[in-house]
Amino acid sequence: MDQFQTLSYLQMALNTNAIYTAATFFILWVAFRFAGKMREGESTMLGRVLTSLFGLMIIWNGLILFSSRNFSISSAASGLKSIKASGQALGAQAEAFLTVPFVTSASANTQFSIFSDIPSLIFWLVVTVMLLSVIWMPVTAKKST
Repeated sequence: MDQFQTLSYLQMALNTNAIYTAATFFILWVAFRFAGKMREGESTMLGRVLTSLFGLMIIWNGLILFSSRNFSISSAASGLKSIKASGQALGAQAEAFLTVPFVTSASANTQFSIFSDIPSLIFWLVVTVMLLSVIWMPVTAKKST
């Protein structure tokens, strides 16, 4: 495979990932809407459990999605490095791609891992805490004036 094919496959993977990311954030918004509506009215234990499970499945999907993006980037970087090591000259775009900081750190490990991207992991952890706190934290009574 040459550098054009490698970068083309990376572009296709990133485009697909972007579409799934938009859909995941939309469904995450739906989960927060469910949680907000439950918080406003009377909610049953079954409703809280089902909304929690729904939200946790979305968050799991988001973790997999972000990990897939990192795997695509590190695979492309690994492929470009092997092309370069074989003696072929890389174009300006490929050379520039290999110098981007998150690419150089990601290219060391081409294994698929959910825990390889710490900022994404922290993001989804915060989203999990936010969603579960909206669902399970007690509602304080509003003071009337």
